[in-house]
Amino acid sequence: MFEPAAFLGLAAVAMWVYVRYPRIRPRSLVWAVVHVAVSFIGFALLPEMLSLLLPLAPAHSPRLFVALALLIPALTYVLLSWVWLIARIVEQLGGTPRGGHPVTGK
Repeated sequence: MFEPAAFLGLAAVAMWVYVRYPRIRPRSLVWAVVHVAVSFIGFALLPEMLSLLLPLAPAHSPRLFVALALLIPALTYVLLSWVWLIARIVEQLGGTPRGGHPVTGK
């Protein structure tokens, strides 16, 4: 039960960031894809970072704090980057026609 609740909570935070801060959204589809790639790379490197940082924590509680302090932003960024990508794709597909032959109003 904890895992779905955590994903829903982080997805809610990602949606809040998307709605609250429109100026940080990627301006193009390419930048949205770059954000997805960077978020995946960062999430893939998370176990390596944890293996370096967890031995430095003296007790169990600080280790849990370090793990959550790295996991929560990383997973939120993964979800936010996907929201950005999907929003850019929808904007590209759902916009008005751009170019082509002009249609006369007959």
